[in-house]
Amino acid sequence: MADRRRFEVAPLSIYGTSTIGVYIFTNNVLTAVPIDVPDKVVNSIRDTLGTEVIKISLAKSPLIGIFMVGNDNGVLIPSIVTEDEVNELRKYGLNVSIIKTKYTAIANLVLTNNKRTIISPIIEKEYVNEIRDALGTEVIVDEICGTYLVGSIAVANDKGILLSPDAKEEDVRKVRDFFNVNVDVGTVNRGRSFIRGGLVVNNRGGLVGNDTTGFEIVRIMQVFGGS
Repeated sequence: MADRRRFEVAPLSIYGTSTIGVYIFTNNVLTAVPIDVPDKVVNSIRDTLGTEVIKISLAKSPLIGIFMVGNDNGVLIPSIVTEDEVNELRKYGLNVSIIKTKYTAIANLVLTNNKRTIISPIIEKEYVNEIRDALGTEVIVDEICGTYLVGSIAVANDKGILLSPDAKEEDVRKVRDFFNVNVDVGTVNRGRSFIRGGLVVNNRGGLVGNDTTGFEIVRIMQVFGGS
């Protein structure tokens, strides 16, 4: 279904910090935030992203955006989460896959939208097919910008991808050719290059850390707004 509104971007802080990406997961249906996030923040998230917002913990921690990554087809979480937390996620209709990799900060190691996924080469090979099946996407295993932290230095939706300014021309070309979406470089939170730490997007809108400048927000809107 085509989006009928302009791509919106809302500045936000959680726990007094602009590093909002470590606390929030979203797809186009549902956004997960820590249990003690105030209702005022929840309302802003709901209005901007156009999703239901749920309050959860993962591994008894508020670091939802570190321990959870995915798309509209499914989400990946590490095996350190509790059974109660998994059941809570499934209660909301999420297709949850527990990936038993030794790398628990799984969101730093996967870049995905609803069609394609780049998996960090440090994730054990035996989990690649499991990730492909869970996300329902085409998959490649590769680095971006010379780092295995492919989920930290880039953020994607179905219309665009923002890459760290460390990206070289060949990085931009590689990501653009694989995802077949608009790709550009930019920063968040006044020049931070670990993009995902300060940016959460779906196809309808984006949340940025409070320190993000007007110039950075314009670039974000250009990349993810699509046409």
